Amino acid sequence: MKRFPTVEKHFSLIYSILMLSSILIIVNLPNDYISLTIMGILFIYGVLIRQFEIMYPYDPLWVNGGDDSLDRFYYFINYSIKIGALYLLHLISDFLPRFNIFPNQIPIIFQVLLILLIIDFFVYWVHRLSHVYPILWDLHSIHHSSNRLYFLNGEKRHALHQLLEGMPGLTLVYFMGADVSLISKAFGILAINMFFQHTNWNYNSSFWKRMICTAEVHRWHHRQDYKDAQVNYGAWLRIWDQIFKSSFDAPDSREALGGVGIAEEPHYPKTYSGQFFRGLKKII
Repeated sequence: MKRFPTVEKHFSLIYSILMLSSILIIVNLPNDYISLTIMGILFIYGVLIRQFEIMYPYDPLWVNGGDDSLDRFYYFINYSIKIGALYLLHLISDFLPRFNIFPNQIPIIFQVLLILLIIDFFVYWVHRLSHVYPILWDLHSIHHSSNRLYFLNGEKRHALHQLLEGMPGLTLVYFMGADVSLISKAFGILAINMFFQHTNWNYNSSFWKRMICTAEVHRWHHRQDYKDAQVNYGAWLRIWDQIFKSSFDAPDSREALGGVGIAEEPHYPKTYSGQFFRGLKKII
């Protein structure tokens, strides 16, 4: 039986500071549709969270797994897709008519959070449907294929599934008239939450986990048995899981989590190309 370290009480404060500071820093950056500063902030927060994972892991067996290089490559590919989409929107913004119904007059922080809320809604439903339809599961299963959870797992997804999750919400907020630079900031905040949501850092998110998709609740979504993983689909807010009855938490039975991964597929491909073409096999 695995032995999990005790959650330090002060980690709740540290998590709160890191999470809130990342939002405030990103929101107050100069507007730029492709912000190199946001990438730098992601790097800094990633390094900090990684150090907490090493010093205070939820599961010591997850600290090193031999798949770091693969996951870094996934991160590079999938974040590049986001940057490419934003760049494309910037290029066509003078040619495509927009409805201009987005509330651009409200404070920027509320604009960014509204963009994130809309994108998060569509990510939730694409994610949930990906656990229902086999053709989508073949793409999404990459995200569940790891036998450990740590901060880089959040962007471990098929490139096509990355587009399927992100494009509906992105397209809607763009045609509503949201500023592309603010969409970039929303994606930056979501990327940092993906760090926190998948981290192996044994933090205590306290009351935040009632509102935000933290690692404490998201780990249940990665349980090995497929039937047990049909919970907690949200990427940022828990409101969608709560409204649509897919929310689950059992804080007093942590060892009930068991292993993570896909028990039904013990020989899942271990390379990027193997996973990429496995995800396409039914579509082809």
